[in-house]
Amino acid sequence: MDYFSLFPLVCALITSLIAYQYWRSLQFVHFMPGLRPLLSPLSPFGMLLPNHSLLNPGSTWHWSARNSSAYLNKTHDIISIVPLMGSVSYYTCSFDVMKQILSADIRLHTEKPYDMTLERLFGPSLASVNGESWRRHRRVVQPAFSNKLYESIGNEVANIYQSMMESKDWRDCKQIEFLESHDFMLKFTLCIISKCGFGIDASWNAISSSEKPETHLNHVEAQHYRQNGFTLPEALRIVSQTLIPRIILPNWVYAVPIERLQRMGESWNDLSSYIGTAINDKDLVNYVSKDGDTQDPRECNKDNLLTRLVTSWTLSKSEKHSLSENEVIGNMYTLMFAGHETTASALVSVFALLAIHQDIQEKAFNEITVIQAAQSSESKNIDVNKMTFTKFCLWEALRLYPSANFLPRELTQDMAVDVQMPDAQKVILQKGSWIMFDLISIFRNPHTFPQPNDFEPERWNGIAEHEVGMFGVGPRACIGRKFAQVEALHILSTILTSWKIDILTRPNENREMYKERVLNDAGQVGTAFGLRSVPLRLIRRF
Repeated sequence: MDYFSLFPLVCALITSLIAYQYWRSLQFVHFMPGLRPLLSPLSPFGMLLPNHSLLNPGSTWHWSARNSSAYLNKTHDIISIVPLMGSVSYYTCSFDVMKQILSADIRLHTEKPYDMTLERLFGPSLASVNGESWRRHRRVVQPAFSNKLYESIGNEVANIYQSMMESKDWRDCKQIEFLESHDFMLKFTLCIISKCGFGIDASWNAISSSEKPETHLNHVEAQHYRQNGFTLPEALRIVSQTLIPRIILPNWVYAVPIERLQRMGESWNDLSSYIGTAINDKDLVNYVSKDGDTQDPRECNKDNLLTRLVTSWTLSKSEKHSLSENEVIGNMYTLMFAGHETTASALVSVFALLAIHQDIQEKAFNEITVIQAAQSSESKNIDVNKMTFTKFCLWEALRLYPSANFLPRELTQDMAVDVQMPDAQKVILQKGSWIMFDLISIFRNPHTFPQPNDFEPERWNGIAEHEVGMFGVGPRACIGRKFAQVEALHILSTILTSWKIDILTRPNENREMYKERVLNDAGQVGTAFGLRSVPLRLIRRF
């Protein structure tokens, strides 16, 4: 038999099967208009391979198309994405659609898709689990986000700022230049989450050191890490940049004598060592009794995230609502990343926008000055609850550059939602499909936000906080929302009190050219979305 003569037949059969399956996928979404690429934009290969408008739009296609073709020029509230290779999904640019579904998250039994979480890398966490598991994780983590925690943020911001000024010898500087402001802001926010969230002493000196920093838990002697590896911020940076390769590549690859692969493997191992040492600290575990009360004579802070997680783990055999060691590790990873990268990205965005819009910056500075002048001499920290306009600046920066650029959900049942575009009607979303709440397109939708590309903090005046959806809405909105907001406002007040933020231009570049270059260059920066490169200059006010 001439097998080569069968080759055209086999090819025709495979092509027919692919065409039939693709036709079924189009039927599944009732031929809803949208993108028809070769690769799913959220598949690992779709994220790794070069972007192409037709073949592989990429995970941030909605940013690239924000001013042009996205959502058929903003004429549809929901579109479908039906790739030739990959899963079918819906995307929405409607804030109303997002509220309809996420506000009823629990009742509708929507789930976070496993493939869109970091559970396979880090383990189960509050950010990845669903149903009763989510409720159990929340019962453990939620009480740690207390007023005591929020009150500690102001003190730590002041301490870290002073440490930074001294270690960098900036006290007498008239101006400071940052060719890349991300590194500065990532260190600052890492120091805050490390100290306030996990009791790890991450002073500016320690976090900037080329050696492993010591971990000072609230109530135990410091433990030393080996000194021939990555510092905590270095390990976090590399890990956040290599999430997709880590999912795709097998473990044996990291033993191949290629420096980049070996550095990747070492950074993951070192970060695991940091997390493991923190939660397995024998003194910490020994100070937690079976009834959940700490036995440390120096009164270990029970509101500390690390203490609550470890307490829950030690109770795992006797308590219903406890976490396993694997779940404690998963939450440590998640809270560490979410607690510093997303806030750092938001702060870089608001600093850039304030540097460009000097009039708005001066209004924020004046607000801070008035609040500080009205406070009693006994008040060490500014009352961030009174920083109304500065908070609007933060919200507006997050609207333009949301740190989480989309929120995914998997539908466990058919769902009817009301849409307004292209016509007012009910649309049935199919069980088993994913819907992506596209925060970039939702918060730049001209039907909801007039002049959507303009930085206008006053647009939030009179808007209730639960209507500010950049942290999500409904019962599964970001648990660290208030922590991030309080932290960002303290950092803004600390910097703006002493420094004027200004742009740092290239040779022969004017302000308009800087604005065009910086504000249009956004994408994934580690695990967060934001401006990629923001050179800034700080000029001392007094």
